[in-house]
Amino acid sequence: MTKPLVSVITPSYNQAQWLEQTIQSVLGQTYSNVEYIIIDGGSTDGSKEIIEKYASRLAYWQCEKDGGQADAINIGFKKAKGEIFAYLNADDLLEPNAIEGIINAYEVNQEFAIYYGKCKTIDEHGNLLEEGKGNPIKFDDLVKNGMLPHIYQPACFFNSAYFTRERIVDTYYQFAFDYELILSLASTKQMMFLNRDIASYRVHSKSKSHLNKVAAYKEKLTIQEHYSRKDILLFKWRRLKLALAQKTGKI
Repeated sequence: MTKPLVSVITPSYNQAQWLEQTIQSVLGQTYSNVEYIIIDGGSTDGSKEIIEKYASRLAYWQCEKDGGQADAINIGFKKAKGEIFAYLNADDLLEPNAIEGIINAYEVNQEFAIYYGKCKTIDEHGNLLEEGKGNPIKFDDLVKNGMLPHIYQPACFFNSAYFTRERIVDTYYQFAFDYELILSLASTKQMMFLNRDIASYRVHSKSKSHLNKVAAYKEKLTIQEHYSRKDILLFKWRRLKLALAQKTGKI
């Protein structure tokens, strides 16, 4: 019996220092039915050459200018065919048995929109800074308290059956689109927490979240406000209106 296909998308731009480790962490999974997609924004640091080394093992890749990280994720999503999908930034890592663990949970119960586990924190050299963190969390608490230390994006996998948006992430946001994506699903669907290490999140001085802390925090506050109970219906209407405008070319 064919195992479910899992799609992993990596947005990449000038992350050659860590890119190959990220690629190897995906291609080295103990679960075999994985399609790997890399969308590079036209890197000039040798990333393209690294990607080309693994081209025969990739479902799709490109190295050309795009609209940034969120846009790259969405480009990859349009190519993805998996029942389960995830995106892994070019400086983060998956545990060797991460996907196998996710699929084991998915095959037992396919009613969840998000399957996620613990995430370790590492430094620029790959040294462990913090052991894996993560725990079950409800939508209301997620809105009130934010993602961390409850749920980390690199450790999240999404059920495509419950994904109705044309894009994975909303390009309206540049920094906190992970948070908005998870809230958009958690507002109406269930999440399953796996008490095991799934990924490693790399902290370094060149990361976008580090360089844009204030802007990222402001986006987080905006999303929290929009997803609060009193605003959620109005917010959904506004986002639907924006999506329709984008689709019809009026924005």
